[in-house]
Amino acid sequence: MKQIIIVLLAVIVLILGYNLYSNYQRFHSPGSDYVSNQKIDLNYYDATTLQNYYQAIEDANSYVRMAWANDDVDVRNPEDDDDDTKAVVSGYTKKLGIIKLYEEKLVQSAKMKSEGLNDKDVIAFEESGYKAKDYNEFIKRKFLMETFKSNPEKYSLKIGDFSSFVYELQKILVKKGYNIPVDALFKQTTIEALGAFEQKNGLFPDGKLDAVTLDYLLR
Repeated sequence: MKQIIIVLLAVIVLILGYNLYSNYQRFHSPGSDYVSNQKIDLNYYDATTLQNYYQAIEDANSYVRMAWANDDVDVRNPEDDDDDTKAVVSGYTKKLGIIKLYEEKLVQSAKMKSEGLNDKDVIAFEESGYKAKDYNEFIKRKFLMETFKSNPEKYSLKIGDFSSFVYELQKILVKKGYNIPVDALFKQTTIEALGAFEQKNGLFPDGKLDAVTLDYLLR
């Protein structure tokens, strides 16, 4: 009888020990914490954003452990669906949202710099309100402005000009609501649409393309 009791106690101790070890591993294993993205810009122009990003990660990881210790809830994979559990999980979701907000900026900045852009371009991209999905559009419009500035006389355009520059200009005008052909040919319909755009935006409505008009078109 005594041996049976000893065996039972040993089994209980092993079960308890295994559960404790499993829980420890659950929150201390290499894959348990949210880790910073390896593709972020470590030289981001605003050091505060980097600092806030790392702090947000620490807050989220601490929250995971506190939720388990205090509420017995694994916010990453909750077992229950009661209101208390939902509230705790919601708190974690908000913290993840903050991380992703910073992370998107930092990853986008790294991508831009890898393609030869600089901090000034990154700032322009962010201030323009573009999102990561709009990056290609931003690059195209930046190229149009730089192309114009490289030879303003050539790209001011005149009747009969036929080029990819005119084609892109027409596409922009169409997106802004002007019903014109997109045929890469600078003709009267395009001039009239350009003049209407200038008038609508308080510019001199001469239907000619200059740096100011192009700047407004690219906004």
